[in-house]
Amino acid sequence: MINGGTKILFHGEALFHAGQKALYFYLVRRGSINIVDQAGTAICREFSADELFGIPEVLAHGSWDLSAVAYGLTEVQMFPAERLFNSLSEMPEPHSDFLCRVAAMA
Repeated sequence: MINGGTKILFHGEALFHAGQKALYFYLVRRGSINIVDQAGTAICREFSADELFGIPEVLAHGSWDLSAVAYGLTEVQMFPAERLFNSLSEMPEPHSDFLCRVAAMA
């Protein structure tokens, strides 16, 4: 699977929850995604249209530490982890090594 498709979320709907495996990274097409704390009350980060997120977590084969919730009607493009790993294998070694070191910090 090269493309995971798009997902439409309504206000307050979760894209993923803390503890779930990071199997996709995302591009916000419209609306915004709030990354919220464990209680779901504090916004730790916001991603708006044309912003990409989740690459370090996917590279680290990790799980989400926090949850992602739509703010307003939101559309996200989903990219499966394998797409990223295929791209890494085609990169020059110094570039892929750099990205893997960044992922280790996630």
